[in-house]
Amino acid sequence: MREKYRIKMIALCGIFSAAELVILYLSSVFQILDLVIAAMTIAFTLVLLVEYGTKPVIVVYIVVSLLALLIVPHKFSPICYICFLGGYPIIKPYFDALHKVPGYLLKLLYFNGTYYIVYAVVSYFALLDDIFGIGTPMFFATLAVANIAFLLCDYVISVMTALYIKILRKKFGFERIFKK
Repeated sequence: MREKYRIKMIALCGIFSAAELVILYLSSVFQILDLVIAAMTIAFTLVLLVEYGTKPVIVVYIVVSLLALLIVPHKFSPICYICFLGGYPIIKPYFDALHKVPGYLLKLLYFNGTYYIVYAVVSYFALLDDIFGIGTPMFFATLAVANIAFLLCDYVISVMTALYIKILRKKFGFERIFKK
């Protein structure tokens, strides 16, 4: 029985990896919505995280990250997936386990660090002139808006997780699919 569960878990992780990769590829096709489309991968990550725990999700994250860098033609979405979209749902429960203030401070520290990394990498490899320039008032204005969007995204991830656990698992029979 345990072997059947492992085989099912591996198969579902493979299917979810393929789905995330397709979503990241679609973000290259519709470049104006690249971040929004790439953010849809969070739903798959949340389902796997709730059903199987952290270890399989980390494997899916690594596989999707490597394959996205190799396959997806427009590299902005894979970079955002690697730095934020793929990894944040994995570490979010650890931040949430802390008290509110230290948890939010660590979340904001993580986001601002990844924001800076993504900005620097995209600016460097895209060979674009740094329009705002790191340290200019416009850079800090976009960073402030991005922090507000991040806090909203954090809230939405919490709501999506609760919605999945309390309603969607039973309503659509996911308990049966993921049972041990």
